[in-house]
Amino acid sequence: MNTDKLVSIVGTAYRQPIADLFEKLLAHPRTKSNTVQATRFENGYSTSIILLLVALLESCTCRLRYIKKTRDMPKSERSALNVITTYYPRLKHKKAIIDVYVLRDVIFHNHVWEIDYEWGDVSGMALQQAVKDSLSGDKKYVDRVNPKTRKTKALKLNVVPIRVDRTDVLKVFQTVWKTLMVFEKEDRMICYVSHLSVRYKGKSILFSGLADLLASTL
Repeated sequence: MNTDKLVSIVGTAYRQPIADLFEKLLAHPRTKSNTVQATRFENGYSTSIILLLVALLESCTCRLRYIKKTRDMPKSERSALNVITTYYPRLKHKKAIIDVYVLRDVIFHNHVWEIDYEWGDVSGMALQQAVKDSLSGDKKYVDRVNPKTRKTKALKLNVVPIRVDRTDVLKVFQTVWKTLMVFEKEDRMICYVSHLSVRYKGKSILFSGLADLLASTL
């Protein structure tokens, strides 16, 4: 009997669910967010896609960590973000990656904001004031977020969770993909995703092509 070995990395399995969510999201024309929130449909699908994109990146980073044998790193330094910045200290889009992780935390941990607004005649809800609960956020949030604009500094990602929309999805996708291409360029044993396809509207397209489809709706 022949035997073989594999490493339990699930990341690339997320690509079709991500494509399915893209198809649902892009079936609806973009509705521009007001100053308080995106529509529930836009926000729900956008935040879901972002979480899966970061999960894909985390999974591939675990493979990087496995292949690079980083078991000698302190446990406190083994997060995906730390692994990426440790192995690629000259990464040109390092700040963008941190911004992505700030948004991931904003969504996953549901940062809480107290928002005062009024009803406008044309635009609907109009923001008066927004204050983040002091229990939400961490050091990288403080470092990477402009409190006046309520956006991250490099990618200008929305950090009020109900404001997140497809514009944030595109920026996250492009940043995640750029990082995966850094992995792949170094060694395809770490990450080989440039050839991967998904089903979209009954046709096979490259996974990376989802970004172009999204960009065309903005």
